Amino acid sequence: MRSLITAFLLSLSFAATAQVKLVTLEYPPYITHEDKVVGGVAVELVERVFEEIEQPITIQVLPWGRAIKYVETGEADGIFTAFKTEERETFAHYIDEVLFDQNIVAIGSQGNDATWNKENIGQFKICLINNVSYGRWLDSMVEQNRFKGVRRVSEPEQCVQLLQANRVDFWVNNEFGARYVAAQMGVQSDISIQTPPLESTPSYIAFSKKGQMSEQDVKRVNDTVAKMKESGAYDQLIDKYFEDLASKN
Repeated sequence: MRSLITAFLLSLSFAATAQVKLVTLEYPPYITHEDKVVGGVAVELVERVFEEIEQPITIQVLPWGRAIKYVETGEADGIFTAFKTEERETFAHYIDEVLFDQNIVAIGSQGNDATWNKENIGQFKICLINNVSYGRWLDSMVEQNRFKGVRRVSEPEQCVQLLQANRVDFWVNNEFGARYVAAQMGVQSDISIQTPPLESTPSYIAFSKKGQMSEQDVKRVNDTVAKMKESGAYDQLIDKYFEDLASKN
């Protein structure tokens, strides 16, 4: 009997400390994967959340389709940063708190007095990346030739250079992606991110209904994210990430 009780207690101890397996996609600056090291602002936030609830995790970077499949089958316990869809909600529990609002923004030059205004887009020349969608509204305006000019390039750094040379009025990009590129180039003070965003899509962390995270565990994650936002720790973590990134370049 004593051995059975000991085995039971050991199993409880193992369950309490078992690593939660999370999967994600390489998507700088949210998730980076360099020299087999996983990093990025989303990774740092997720690691901080799980540290707060004292739950060990592993994070694996996969192609997105495979990551989604792993969550659907229970091979992975959770996924981030994921958009919410009806199909995914059939096999995953999403936290209520938004992990990141993925904003599409217009970025101007500090030396240019132009202010983004949807009513006056016919006055603006913009820079876009080839084969990238910028949301329904902007894609539609580009298709209708509503802008004064559109420069398409292969790399975001080229948009920064065009801004600096005053050859375009605005660069349109994911906000964190723009901050990441600016930090790497050391030009944060040269650009101005316009508000409000052109389009905003919330992204979350979601947990497999077949994984080891119970609904109570999901609530603990949600509440921790909420508390970090309320205390200011959420914004501080994000700002520090970009400050540290800039100091390395």
